Amino acid sequence: MKVAFLGPKGTYTHQAASEYFESFEPVPCDSVEDAVESDADAAVIPFENSLGGSVGESVDLLRDKDLTVTGEQNVEISHVLASRSETIEDIEKVVSHPQALTQCRKKIKEHGWDEKESSSTASAAMSLDDGEAAICSAKAAEINGLNILSENVQDKSSNTTRFLIIGGKEQKGDKTSLILEPGKDRPGLLANMLSCFSGHSVNLAYIQSRPTRDGLGNYYFYIEAEQDKGSEEFENAVKCVETYSEVKVLGSFKGDKK
Repeated sequence: MKVAFLGPKGTYTHQAASEYFESFEPVPCDSVEDAVESDADAAVIPFENSLGGSVGESVDLLRDKDLTVTGEQNVEISHVLASRSETIEDIEKVVSHPQALTQCRKKIKEHGWDEKESSSTASAAMSLDDGEAAICSAKAAEINGLNILSENVQDKSSNTTRFLIIGGKEQKGDKTSLILEPGKDRPGLLANMLSCFSGHSVNLAYIQSRPTRDGLGNYYFYIEAEQDKGSEEFENAVKCVETYSEVKVLGSFKGDKK
């Protein structure tokens, strides 16, 4: 099957795809949006990092596009500092994806490096000027023939990114993703929506608010419930929530326990 991901080859998203699928034809894309809009059988998108938090672009795509979530893959992130230069003293600027730059803030501040954003960690490793270093994976450094000047440059060793699988084979699972988009706000609205889940014995594993882009104070919510979408408890909870909000069920999947 064809699997799209934020390219080029050597990104952590490519690594997530390799860990989730036994075999696949890689389809590197220039952006996360291009990946979910490609004609591939499935796509892998970065969703949440243990240091940098949620990836807003991915959450918004789940709201704005007709997408189905069918799985997740957790990947331990170990960034290296890679360059064509031979010593770290030669580095004046670091290049990487915005999430990776956020995850390495202490190291960047310690050395006083300037920052330059790239579309992915792997693309950062492909086109470095003199005095620049990429924050990327060891694999990306190897692919591009770079010198690894420092390893584990992320702020904390426990750096994990969760990726969502979009499309492909649907399955019965222990998690279900959904979008809640309430209408006009009123006192107790969020509490009432959440009580629909607790009142029907459905635990929520994740909740993220995002602006609707319709003006300040307007939000929608991405939620993950620990139930399959076909369970009686989940169906009853959704019926309850629908009295307060529009509901978009994105799909059920098995959670990655790693």
